[in-house]
Amino acid sequence: MENPLHREILEEHARSPNHQSSLEQSDRQSAWTSPKTGNVCSVAISAGDGRIDGIQAKVEGSALAVACSSLMGCAVKGIPVEEALALAKSVIEFLENDKEVSLPGDLVVYESIVRFPERHDCALLAWRALLLALNS
Repeated sequence: MENPLHREILEEHARSPNHQSSLEQSDRQSAWTSPKTGNVCSVAISAGDGRIDGIQAKVEGSALAVACSSLMGCAVKGIPVEEALALAKSVIEFLENDKEVSLPGDLVVYESIVRFPERHDCALLAWRALLLALNS
């Protein structure tokens, strides 16, 4: 059964996504295009002193992909790059391999998304773009 709080969080982020504004300066950029759906997410980050000071994530895709990109931006802004990298890997492992992890804050919504494998591609779009940016 789907958690109503998870749905509410996702709907709020889909209606009013965070981190859509362009960054004045970015250190790393990337884009991920889903081979399954054709949805696209571009990510730009500024990472001064090894922390993610700013992030922009723009999605051309479903409401779920938009919501998850917003959640991702909120989760990684202000944390060290290495923590963001580990978090991205954890979210992907959680959905793709059903690996038990404790996801912080509003990322708890992935506990509902995991039950819908057909939606995993949309939910991971921004995380895949982030991984590319962090590894560039």
